Amino acid sequence: MNLKQQLTEFVANQWIDLRARLGGQLGEFVDVVARNATSHQIADDMSVARFLNLCCAFGPNFERKPENEWALALLADERLDERVKLHQLVVKGAAELKRRVSDAGSISGQLLRGDSNVMDLLEAGNHEADDEFVGSARAACDVEAVDIRLLEVDWRREYRLVDGTWQRLPIPDLDLSLRIGAQHQIPALICVLTMAPKLAFAARLQVRLLTHAVCDQDHHPRVTHVTGDGSSRWNGHNARAVSWPVQARTAPAATNSLGVTLIEETMPQMSLLRIDTCGLRDEGVPIGPVENYLWAYLADQWLFALQRDPGPVQQWPRVAGRTAADPPALTRCRIERDGDLVPSHLWVKGFQDGLDLQLAQGLDRLFEAWSASTTESAMTATAGLLCGRAALTWGWREGPGGLANQPLMRVLGDLDLGTDVDVCMTGEVLLGVTRTRVRLLVQGKASGTGPIVRERVEPGLFPVLLSSVVRWRFEFRLEFEPMAVEEGAVWSMVSPCAGAMVGEAGLRPRTSGGSGWQWYAQLDSEAVAVPVCIHDPLLGQTRQTLSLLPAVKLVDWSLG
Repeated sequence: MNLKQQLTEFVANQWIDLRARLGGQLGEFVDVVARNATSHQIADDMSVARFLNLCCAFGPNFERKPENEWALALLADERLDERVKLHQLVVKGAAELKRRVSDAGSISGQLLRGDSNVMDLLEAGNHEADDEFVGSARAACDVEAVDIRLLEVDWRREYRLVDGTWQRLPIPDLDLSLRIGAQHQIPALICVLTMAPKLAFAARLQVRLLTHAVCDQDHHPRVTHVTGDGSSRWNGHNARAVSWPVQARTAPAATNSLGVTLIEETMPQMSLLRIDTCGLRDEGVPIGPVENYLWAYLADQWLFALQRDPGPVQQWPRVAGRTAADPPALTRCRIERDGDLVPSHLWVKGFQDGLDLQLAQGLDRLFEAWSASTTESAMTATAGLLCGRAALTWGWREGPGGLANQPLMRVLGDLDLGTDVDVCMTGEVLLGVTRTRVRLLVQGKASGTGPIVRERVEPGLFPVLLSSVVRWRFEFRLEFEPMAVEEGAVWSMVSPCAGAMVGEAGLRPRTSGGSGWQWYAQLDSEAVAVPVCIHDPLLGQTRQTLSLLPAVKLVDWSLG
């Protein structure tokens, strides 16, 4: 039996007086009502059937009559789905019939019985096919408000610089709650900060419900929390106030082989929170089922403190027994996570056996290049990259939306790191018949001093941390002293020499993939050349460019 036949039979059996008045036009009446339902975007078979029952009580096109403006308003309310519209039309319609008609009890009761019977009629086949089929909701069942908050967070601490010392202090007062209701939209997700499994502390998530109406005290409301390990469920009265510990994903091992990744934005542990009701109200807009993803982030707070002394004076040719492979120890490092020390020896090794060794080897190459251009070559150098002190603290912190938004990576820093270069190369240059004693000098200091503060969404993490990068350009300077030769020829500079030591150092995003940041330093020596004029008593003046140094890459280092 198709839908029209079912509805025609329903009207004939339920509304006997109407069938008698319509006679042979009963089928046409059903068609008119179905078209009218379509004009109001009512498409579901159950909703069409319930609308037909209303038309049997009020007449076709009843919603367009002035006295039934309430019906047209409900049908036009885009906030309500079909199921809610029809439920509220029936409830309101029954109340209107009681108010208007003398035998209201009879007509109003017939409307309600007809609504129940037509729902039974269309659900009968489903019940026969599936013993576990749950029919459509027929009684008001909805929540008035949902209160979600984070409990037991007094263990949380953050590092802050107080009188020159980094101390672990309680987090500022934060609103770790959110409310869902008529005036508060359902957030896209809920984010909490907590600890990883098996650690001493974990935040507890509390869900409290204020119900509007309940269809079945044993069935609704229902709170369900689904994780990768299973689900927890609370029904009825037990669901009105529940709480449970929420744990974050265990942090993965650092992929940089150093034990710690700087300012790493760890992934959250995701689960699902669902609050179920029938989502049905006799009037007004229901909240309905609430479903949110729950993202649990690690609340770990880190401190990284670094101190590096400037390097000693080095001389070339190398002093016997001293090579670039054994630079002095210049670095001290301390790493903490929530007050607990984390091994830092690999970081110290990375600075000393990485950065300091690269710098010493780069200077060796620079001297080799200088020796190829001069005789009686010598060089002294005092150079240091990322020398001074630095401290960084980082960890997740709730954003401005509290639980209703993703957290931000909070970063504070106190940096006083610099680069100091003082290189002096000496030797003799043979150019034609001339002989000249030269000194090639490069000196400069560049420092990056100042705080790093990122405790709000804006400015973003990138511009804040990239402000730590220090760039420099130290120009070479040439001094020379002509030496007497038999021919009496000498040269002089036409203009200052060209070339510089250029570089940069600081923090940058990891280049090996994954989140996090790394320390880095780059130092290059540009090619050095100088335009000269040769004065020869016999040949006169000639000009040419004297190349003193080729371009030399000194340091290209990163750690983290």
